[in-house]
Amino acid sequence: MSEEPTGGRTRQLPVFHCPYCGDEELTPYGESADGWRCGACLRAFTVRLLATGVQE
Repeated sequence: MSEEPTGGRTRQLPVFHCPYCGDEELTPYGESADGWRCGACLRAFTVRLLATGVQE
């Protein structure tokens, strides 16, 4: 995820599968940039990048 000057985040890559049912019918959800909603099971969830694995 990339940081904006205001400290907000922007979506970088979409999520491809629902972690609950495995369906691919996902849409962005809510005010947060990391919120998703599954159209198949109607669950909403967030996906966040915790670490990039890059060392300075």
